[in-house]
Amino acid sequence: MQLRAVLRRLSTQRNSLIVMGGFVLSRLTGLLRDIVASYYFGTSADMAAYSAAISTVDLLYLVIIGGALGSSFIPVFIELWEREQPERAWELAGAVVTWALIALAIASVALFAAAPWIVPFLYGGQGFTPATLDLIVALTRLFLLSPLLLGLGGLAMAALNARDRFTMPSLAPSIYNIGIIGGALLAPWLGIWGMAWGVVIGALGYLLIQLPALVAIGMRLQLHLGRNLPELTRVARAMGPRVVGQAAAHLSIVATLALAARLPDGDAKLAGLRWAYQLMLLPYGIFALSLSTVAFPRLARLVAEGQLNILIDEVRTTLERILWLTLPATAGLLTLGPALARALFERGAFDTLSLNYTAGALTGYAFALPAFAASEIMIRTFYAMQRTWPPVLIGIGQVTLNLGLGVTLLIAGADVSGLAIAFSIANSIEALALALLLGPVLPGLWRNPALWRRLLTALIASLVAGLFWWSTRELIPGGTPAAPYNWTNDLPGLVVGLVVAGTGGAALYIGLTLNMIRSTKHQGTPG
Repeated sequence: MQLRAVLRRLSTQRNSLIVMGGFVLSRLTGLLRDIVASYYFGTSADMAAYSAAISTVDLLYLVIIGGALGSSFIPVFIELWEREQPERAWELAGAVVTWALIALAIASVALFAAAPWIVPFLYGGQGFTPATLDLIVALTRLFLLSPLLLGLGGLAMAALNARDRFTMPSLAPSIYNIGIIGGALLAPWLGIWGMAWGVVIGALGYLLIQLPALVAIGMRLQLHLGRNLPELTRVARAMGPRVVGQAAAHLSIVATLALAARLPDGDAKLAGLRWAYQLMLLPYGIFALSLSTVAFPRLARLVAEGQLNILIDEVRTTLERILWLTLPATAGLLTLGPALARALFERGAFDTLSLNYTAGALTGYAFALPAFAASEIMIRTFYAMQRTWPPVLIGIGQVTLNLGLGVTLLIAGADVSGLAIAFSIANSIEALALALLLGPVLPGLWRNPALWRRLLTALIASLVAGLFWWSTRELIPGGTPAAPYNWTNDLPGLVVGLVVAGTGGAALYIGLTLNMIRSTKHQGTPG
């Protein structure tokens, strides 16, 4: 048993490295995608139309496939496979694919027909011209090709992750980004339509790259409706609450964009929100999403085996790692985030005004990072135990609070940064509520003094690193939005300054946390 536990831990660590490497590559290609897109489109009306259209269409993918089906399908698929019923598992997969395609097709047709009415309802106001609204409608209709492809790719990813195959699923998002980059590079000839077609081509690559890995694990997929398949009913029942939660969460993003569209210069502010959100997602994806993705199949397997104590240790360890990595990242975004945004984006169509909109929103979003990251593993823990309603109800409350705070702050005179601050407050309260509900479900999860000591250590060290980064901002050429900047002359100095400051702060953080943990252990050792 001990050897089996050691082998499992080694396998988990290996998979964590694969997934984290995939997420790093995905975020790097995503950054390159954003750099190219910001150069050609900045915070223009075309960029705002693209952001609005893709956010609307993403609702179909995220609700039906992206999180809902994956979180409900994986535990049941694993359970069947663990009971040595791989043929039954693939039978379930075939039924799930069939119903997902039916749902996506119906939803796509409905959105295609309703787009001319939905788009003005969401984005009509002083921030968008009629021509921009027409462009959103046209882009929305084109993007409806991608959920079908992304949906099949998402199911392939779920099946591969359930069998602890992470390499090809980890590469798929990068292929998707590369497709968009290729389309964006055609902007001088095709404008925003080049990047829009890149979305569709990238979605096709997202699916195709995973097919060989599915064949390698013995995929036997046949489309059927799954009549007299009780496991399909279990997946549907578990999926119901998740659909509600995913829909509410993504509608929150769409509604935030809709509120931004009603501000003066709303198209530019909406685009600035998008760039800021993408920057916040950079550490979130590399650290929180990668670690949680690897942990989820293992958590589901531990639940199926009834190993509650190991499950508690796994959740606690994953959460601690996520917060150890995201706390200093938050300090970095709050202090060096505007300079990072400038280094990445300020050139071409992305000007100083675009930077101001992006930097203001980034400050608000950065405060959400630790809670946003911690919520990811706690939500997946609930889903691994097939307890879907608690996180969904909390998520609906978070969405309601987010929108209420956003509207209130805008009425009080806040600008686009107020929408990001509302997001941070609502997500922090959501993380606290998840922690309070998860404690009774996993007895003893939070009664671990060592966990709290290490998290306090990480928080103190992050504050110290943040003070270091704050003190170095003025020393970096172009390190603050108010500093004069010409990218052709000042970019090398800005990049060098960011690298030196970032490396120094990271070394300070690591040194402080290791020293404080060592000191705590020494004090706790009997003399």
